Amino acid sequence: ALAESAAVPPQNIYKTVVRNMSKTIIIIGAIIFLMLVFSYIQNKRNEKKLRKLNESRPNLTRTEYINRLVKNGFEKQHAEIVHDKIREFIQMDNFSIYPEDDIHKIYGIEDLDDIELIDSICEKLSLRKVEQKDCDELNEKIKIFNAEYILTLIKSLTEENTAYNRAYSKAVTGGSD
Repeated sequence: ALAESAAVPPQNIYKTVVRNMSKTIIIIGAIIFLMLVFSYIQNKRNEKKLRKLNESRPNLTRTEYINRLVKNGFEKQHAEIVHDKIREFIQMDNFSIYPEDDIHKIYGIEDLDDIELIDSICEKLSLRKVEQKDCDELNEKIKIFNAEYILTLIKSLTEENTAYNRAYSKAVTGGSD
């Protein structure tokens, strides 16, 4: 068998390798194509689901959204930023968002995207990035990832930031206010 393979001319080996590579490239291309088609179908389904939901409930303006959250004890500026960032993230201008909407289930924002959303809000508010321990503590109290969840997290970070600034100020001024 070894003598037979040594007797195969190099041109035939080259043709075989090229043929196998061509098949591999076609298979990889087909897989990528199928993944794109599947992704497209999922996006269309999600858009249809959101359109149905939007038609089934009254339109909530930005002001009404923010006022609901302010009535629940959150700062107006924080509620505005959360609203704007969620809207920016879902990229559906004609969709009416609600503070109680489950961001994972309704908007299709996945686990890594929710961290990106929270980080963008923290950056806008000049707060430190959220750590896993912050979320773990909050997950015990709030089970749904919605605007209230994000604002509670932001409120906690803001209070922590304020306490740090007070302690730093006292240290710099020698304890006098």
